[in-house]
Parts: sequence; structure tokens; C-alpha cells
Amino acid sequence: MGFLDEIKQRATDVASQVAEKTQETAKAGQLQMQLRSLKGEEKDALADFGRQAYGLHREGALSERSGELASGAARIADLQAQIAAKEQEIADVKGADGSDTVEGSAEEVQEPGAPEPAASEPPPPPPPPPSA
Repeated sequence: MGFLDEIKQRATDVASQVAEKTQETAKAGQLQMQLRSLKGEEKDALADFGRQAYGLHREGALSERSGELASGAARIADLQAQIAAKEQEIADVKGADGSDTVEGSAEEVQEPGAPEPAASEPPPPPPPPPSA
């Protein structure tokens, strides 16, 4: 394969990776919005539950009528399970390797016969700490 063919193939590969990462990022953004919505619903459900519980407590009927809180508690448990599932879905979309960018897999292509880039010199050592 000629040099130009190789460049063309690598450019196509990079474009495919960029498109894939863009789709993953869009999906993660969508999931994040859904997660925020679920957390808002959870907050509202907790507030409603608290108001109900406080009302029963104020009436001195919390222990006798605690069954009235069961549906609210079940709603909260359901929302918390949905939140955990959504957080896992987001983690899965972002990938187990934690890589959110294409740069990590990109490589430079050099023209055949071109000199290798010079290695940079290591930075000078830090100055000694000031004496007291």
C-alpha cells in the first residue's frame, strides 16, 4: 500500500473512531439528563414521604398508621433502583477503560524518509528548598 493510501486509511479509521465517540458522548449526555430527572423525582418523593410521616407524627399516629407510608416508601425504593441502574448504564456507555476521548488511540503518521522528531531534553531538576 502506498503512502497516500496509508494516510487515507488512517484518516478513515480516525474519522470512524471520532463518529463512534461522538455517538457515545451523545448517549451519555442523554442518560445524564434521564438520571437528573430521576433524582428530581426521588427528591420530590422523599419530600412527600417526609410530609406524610411528619403529619402522622404530629397527630401522634405514626406508629399506628405507618402502613399509610408503605406506598411512598415503595416509590422511593423503586426510584433508587432506577437511579442505580441508570448510573450503571452511564458507566457502561462511557466504557470500562474510562477513555472518553479519541486522542488516546490516535497516532502520528510520518512521511517515509522524513527524519524522526528530536527527543526533547528532560526538564532541569527543581531548585533546592530554601534553608530556614
